[in-house]
Amino acid sequence: MAGCSGFSLLEVLIASTVFSLGLAGFAAFLLASIISSAEARREGIASIAAASLSEQIRINPTSLERYLNPPEHISRICSGDPLCSPEHQADYDFRLWQLELSDSIPNARGLVCHDETPEDGVEGNGHCDGTGPLVIKIFWRGQGTGNEGIAPQHRFTLEVS
Repeated sequence: MAGCSGFSLLEVLIASTVFSLGLAGFAAFLLASIISSAEARREGIASIAAASLSEQIRINPTSLERYLNPPEHISRICSGDPLCSPEHQADYDFRLWQLELSDSIPNARGLVCHDETPEDGVEGNGHCDGTGPLVIKIFWRGQGTGNEGIAPQHRFTLEVS
């Protein structure tokens, strides 16, 4: 009987170790799931934001140049004001869109350009070649760190038809 007294303790220690490893694996899976869910949410927000801006461009096509080359500052706040020109309305709509985008996705940036290869570009350099279809590109940084030790960059692109 004296030789068997430590056997139960060893079994409990091994079972505790296996259980702890299982919990650690589950925690890692849960964390990856939360991060993926947050990125999917941001992708959905980017999709809705791009579709919204696309509709604004369709509503005000005479001011397309203002969406392509927005001014640094808006000169007039247009909120249903009949005295706003189409250019002022485009400036206001685009600036408001950018603010709402950065509120919804932290540090997100969006641009409108003509691009033959719309699936390229990075934040700060949209790689817009000036030819091809009209596209809306949205860039943002994700959660976690990538290979270079910085957060991975994400992009959403919508071709305006």
